Amino acid sequence: MVSRWLGPACALALAVTSGAAVAAQTQRKRVPNMPRGWSWPPNVAMREAGERCLEQLDGREVAYEKGAGKRVATPIVLTQMEVAGVRLEPTWRKGPFVMDCHLALSLHEVAPQLRALGVTALRFSTITDYRHVQRNGRKTNILSRHAIGLAMDVFEVRVGDDNALVVKRSYADAQVLREVEQVFADSDRFRTPLTPGNDPKGHDDHFHLEARMPLSR
Repeated sequence: MVSRWLGPACALALAVTSGAAVAAQTQRKRVPNMPRGWSWPPNVAMREAGERCLEQLDGREVAYEKGAGKRVATPIVLTQMEVAGVRLEPTWRKGPFVMDCHLALSLHEVAPQLRALGVTALRFSTITDYRHVQRNGRKTNILSRHAIGLAMDVFEVRVGDDNALVVKRSYADAQVLREVEQVFADSDRFRTPLTPGNDPKGHDDHFHLEARMPLSR
């Protein structure tokens, strides 16, 4: 008799637990991979942050033009594809390369540290690209920060004039690549970079760099 009464109770408990798990999973799936306070269309705080960013680029005499991007809040194009002496070189794509102002400003901020390591160029494949995050080879419903112009995938780092270090081949042996990684990891302008060192399955051949977009002064 006891087991007959416990059966429905257990079933109810399992149903409640299962429902809670599904709800929690659904809630996790709905968490956007966007900067805190980000929205589309851009809200007032985003527009103000964009204006401040452009003013700072002007103050640093960075050459740029206004651009256009599907979800890029403050789209620009660096006319010389260079920030504070560090060139941004595409590995194969053709420009123009639209990015959010905050990515350009963040790269400008860390460029002196990169130059101190002998870095003359970051060679990238992608900056702005409207796409979703992939995990374990599958596309998720999470919008990538490439889609909003804040991310860049660097496949090679040029040191000096002739030496281009390919991340996939040289990461394990080239100390300078790990030092470059540390520059971005230590900068409050960037989120933690994804590299062969911390994500060997998803980023075994490049550095995924994501700039922050601060919405307060």
